Amino acid sequence: MKNKLTFESVIKKSIYKDRNSLYELIPSAGLVGRVDERNEIVMELAPILLNSPVSSIFVYGTPGTGKTALTLEIANELLKEAKKNKINLKVIYINCSENRTEYSIFLELLSQLSNTEVPKLGWSTKKVTLEIKKIMGKNTNVLIVLDEVDYVLKESGDEVLYKLSRINTNTNSKISSLVISNDLRVYDYLSPRTISSFGRIKIIFSPYSSEELEQILVKRTKKAFITGSISKAVISKISEIESERGGDARKALELLDSCAKIAITQSKQKVTLDMVDEADKSLEEDHLVKTLVALTKHQKILFLTLLKTKEETTGSQAYLNYIKECKSFKLVPLSERRIRTFLIYFNELGLIHSEVGWVTKLKRKARKITLKLDPAVKTKLRKKIRDSV
Repeated sequence: MKNKLTFESVIKKSIYKDRNSLYELIPSAGLVGRVDERNEIVMELAPILLNSPVSSIFVYGTPGTGKTALTLEIANELLKEAKKNKINLKVIYINCSENRTEYSIFLELLSQLSNTEVPKLGWSTKKVTLEIKKIMGKNTNVLIVLDEVDYVLKESGDEVLYKLSRINTNTNSKISSLVISNDLRVYDYLSPRTISSFGRIKIIFSPYSSEELEQILVKRTKKAFITGSISKAVISKISEIESERGGDARKALELLDSCAKIAITQSKQKVTLDMVDEADKSLEEDHLVKTLVALTKHQKILFLTLLKTKEETTGSQAYLNYIKECKSFKLVPLSERRIRTFLIYFNELGLIHSEVGWVTKLKRKARKITLKLDPAVKTKLRKKIRDSV
């Protein structure tokens, strides 16, 4: 029987010392490793201190590999150095997951540059760009950091990057630009003209190794938890799990945090190896649910049909099942070609395993789709998806 928790019992049994330090973007103890990447970024940004703008720096790698944290840490150091050398410098950070169009990015840029209220509607992109150039005529150096740029590239194209690469032409402006992407295939979304002028400087962040993740967790644990509550064995196990899955430091920290919550729930003062397994299973299910709930309506319906499939299926059969499912939701089905792109997307997300191979029943090659999930998890997911459609 589970213990009934109260706020008093949670606080009393807590093994946290400073939970916020687990999720600090730029940890006060400093970032682990990334010396080569740091040196590259510093070298590329150094000309700004000579009043010479730099453009087209492309930083990319998988999520949780320190790209944003290191870039912002260096940007802060650059600001301090500029102040020391009496250079007028402004750093503007824009997250493209929140600003997914060329217009909204330039509007956000103008808003941060002018420090005044900018109308959200009624202005054209050209007018916004002209206003930016007016402000930039005041001999100010600006470093623009576009984070998670893959969002805007996939949804709105690469025009914003092309314009940024040309923004200093025929003006006195000194705009430098650095973009960060979580998609290793980001260059697939760039047109030849953008590639020729943007992204010639590439700084790649590889996934963290098990040893690096261990160093990160040890540093954060010292600040976040009471001494003795997290053992070396627990840290090693979490590091091994996450290094095998993609070397994502954020996920390693999230798993450690989840372990601590289980320990508190069980009124234990130490995290055990069993708790790591329990927390890992729970987080995987939660992540799966969040991913599926965020899908579009037709993507959810397609995945719902895959959840109902007991064994391996094919792309064509999945499409037929999808058409039937659309009828129950009174929706007009999308084309088979569109559904094929959804299946490829599911494969990329790791929701299914999909590959083209020989199908004995059909006596020809076809896309084979498999979905390996526990029956209980499938039932839970079916309910969640149906409720969210």
